[in-house]
Amino acid sequence: MSGNDLLKVAIDMGVDTPDFIPSIPTFKNELKSEFKTAYDTFTKAFKLIETDPSLAVGLVNSALESIIKEILKDERINSKVKGTETLYKLTTIILKEFNIIDKNHPVEIKTIGSSLLAISQSIEKLRSEKTDFHGKTADDYLLNDTVYTYFIVNSVTTVGLFLNSYFKTKFPKPKKINEEPDDLPF
Repeated sequence: MSGNDLLKVAIDMGVDTPDFIPSIPTFKNELKSEFKTAYDTFTKAFKLIETDPSLAVGLVNSALESIIKEILKDERINSKVKGTETLYKLTTIILKEFNIIDKNHPVEIKTIGSSLLAISQSIEKLRSEKTDFHGKTADDYLLNDTVYTYFIVNSVTTVGLFLNSYFKTKFPKPKKINEEPDDLPF
């Protein structure tokens, strides 16, 4: 079995793949348990990296949009979405909600927050301008190199894992209180 095929099998099985896209199995497991729609979309995208890089980029963009929309649906978050927002707009909303780009943060934190916004904007622009999603002519650049597609997919996994981890840390699920009857008559 070739190294590439072995790597694909390991990733599909959720086996850690050190030194090469190590966040993919973790990301897929997080999505599978918490974001069903994003999981299905991401899984399709990942399978298409080698055969249809353009479609893979469009699908990972959609997967990240789904994750952010699911997080923003939480009743403890003030901002609500209409459902028509772009990835850039959704990222702007969630960074504001998470207070990541606050003016009182050190410049380095604000820079990283702005970089998250730039990553989302770049993924969205790649999907819109460098893939088959909005019609192309023979002279247009079309993303078809799988090395860059892996880079984009890894960027989405990193951002998605961070946003979900931050959400779970700052907005932990309320613990359920088990109310057991105590058989007392009063």
